[in-house]
Amino acid sequence: MGELFPGLRALPNLHPVFIHFPLALLPLALVFQLWAVVSRRDDVARLALWLLCIGALAALAAAGSGLIAEGTVEHAGEAHEALELHEKLMLTATGLSVALAIVALLLQRRPRRATQLFVLVGLLVICGTLAVGADRGGLMVYHHGVGVRPEPSGPAPAPADQPVPEHQH
Repeated sequence: MGELFPGLRALPNLHPVFIHFPLALLPLALVFQLWAVVSRRDDVARLALWLLCIGALAALAAAGSGLIAEGTVEHAGEAHEALELHEKLMLTATGLSVALAIVALLLQRRPRRATQLFVLVGLLVICGTLAVGADRGGLMVYHHGVGVRPEPSGPAPAPADQPVPEHQH
């Protein structure tokens, strides 16, 4: 298996495998929910609900793997502060997405317009929280190097204020 997926074998934990699903599914649910509200189409609203439910389940997997990952990577000082904020934001987004999915499922038989607007507002809040939390995750990885090998195997990267040399084979 390691020969087929050497990148997967090199991961310090499985969190990166799970994080991309809620980051794609929940904003996609927002797009379809907005379309459902504007077009007043029930079929599009059902699709948005499916995306929300699957995104909420994916968020649970990402949150669980993130809680496990926290103990597998070094994160002192500023990286620790970024991790703590990332954790709070993403657990909040996860909880909100699960709660909204449950409520939306329970309200399916209620007046359509009010439910659709409620889900739309909920998804806006969730996606805003998700965006800020994902930004802090990116800050941890790309600025502080959390979860990344401390010594790169290739040549050292160019400093940020200098142009990157052209890549050749």
